[in-house]
Amino acid sequence: MTAETAVPIRESRRPGGPPRRQLRNYLLDPRFQMKYVSMVVGVTVVVAGVLGYFAYRYSTGQTEMMTMMQVEQRAKMDSNTLKFINDEAAKADRTVLIGILVGILCLTLSLGLTGIVVTHKLVGPAYKIKRLLGDVRDGRLKVEGRLRKGDELVDVFEAFEEMVKSLRAAQQKEIEQLESAIERARESGVPDEAIQHVIAVKEQMKRELE
Repeated sequence: MTAETAVPIRESRRPGGPPRRQLRNYLLDPRFQMKYVSMVVGVTVVVAGVLGYFAYRYSTGQTEMMTMMQVEQRAKMDSNTLKFINDEAAKADRTVLIGILVGILCLTLSLGLTGIVVTHKLVGPAYKIKRLLGDVRDGRLKVEGRLRKGDELVDVFEAFEEMVKSLRAAQQKEIEQLESAIERARESGVPDEAIQHVIAVKEQMKRELE
């Protein structure tokens, strides 16, 4: 479907450029979206943490093995060489640990932002459909706007749109029937005062289709 804003979006304009969405506008339903994002990020962090732990243990195990080999060859090495080897091994362990932590952090941030964007594509259409249902409840039989490109629930929205079209067609038919009945009543000499209520109902039904 052609893209239009599913809900009112506050935009900040840049000179000479198109409107720019602000990140907070992606949180249309913070409770649902953050719950979903927290679940995905939580599982990912646990799995990545376990894998990172084994990777770090492997690195430190290699260091311990190297230390044991140094003990056996201590007599063949001078103190400076031993210190250099130990420092390099410790540095390698720290590099592995920092790499694991940075990787988990980057993964958490990227999944968090991706989760917010993905849920926005679901929450946005749901929010719009909910608002349109309120319009139908209040008697306004009109669907304004379309979903944006890439939004979910397109089939649901199209089904809702078809329902509103059917309701409009049925109401239009009823309006025509009322107009016909009013015209026959007038031709029969019935004054407008006597059918004022019917005329008011017809006008109200017409306003609902505007």
